[in-house]
Amino acid sequence: MPNEISTLSIQKAKGLLLERVEEDVISEVPLTIQYNGEEIATLMCSPCQTEELAYGFLHNEGFIQIPEDVYNIRHDPSGHMIWVEGKPFNLQEERMSKRFIGKSKASSCSDNNDTKLKPLTSTSCISLQEAYGYINYLQTNSPIYASTRGNHSGGVGYQGKIILMSRDIGRHNVFDKLSGSAFRAGLNLDNHVVFFSGRLYSEFLLKIARMKTPIIIARGAPTDMALSQAAALNITVIGLATEQTLNIYTCPDRIVL
Repeated sequence: MPNEISTLSIQKAKGLLLERVEEDVISEVPLTIQYNGEEIATLMCSPCQTEELAYGFLHNEGFIQIPEDVYNIRHDPSGHMIWVEGKPFNLQEERMSKRFIGKSKASSCSDNNDTKLKPLTSTSCISLQEAYGYINYLQTNSPIYASTRGNHSGGVGYQGKIILMSRDIGRHNVFDKLSGSAFRAGLNLDNHVVFFSGRLYSEFLLKIARMKTPIIIARGAPTDMALSQAAALNITVIGLATEQTLNIYTCPDRIVL
């Protein structure tokens, strides 16, 4: 199991007093993804669920459409490399995300393929009690965040049960790991709920739309652009969610007492 935490000796100030203490620090690694022999991207991430991250990233960027598009995947955890062999794909730089680094094929454009997204048709509903339950689970089941305050986390729920969980230093990566886990398992998320520890802005909302998940619950606040997109795509956005309060911003018919 990868070491997601390093323990360092640091100086901590309490008022005007200094003391040396041992402090947990979140780990960060560069994960390089190759697809059919071509280096696609290097993502800065937490050293966990890296194959799921690769699956979600390749799916969200359009390289693969169904699990059978992946013929083989190899992972070198010590070298932070993943090699994927799959269905041939002609790289289109304008479809790549801003968050690639190093020798990636990234351009400065992102998500130009989003005009193909269609409004979701799911009629799935959840109760307020279920919504609070997901946020409470996130709050009480994030030990690495409790130790380091250094990562984000998220999950997928269905009828009050936790189906998937992910965590990462990168907010984008949390969604890609959830998407990759579901994609790899052939899980249809049409009637599921995604919950997330951070803010919700437009790029994340579009990831939710690609996952075809009708309800997103976030501990943080949404942006106006994210809400405009959510309304257009028929996605229910719940934000500023705590164990006792939450805001329903769009498509409130999916939330019942």
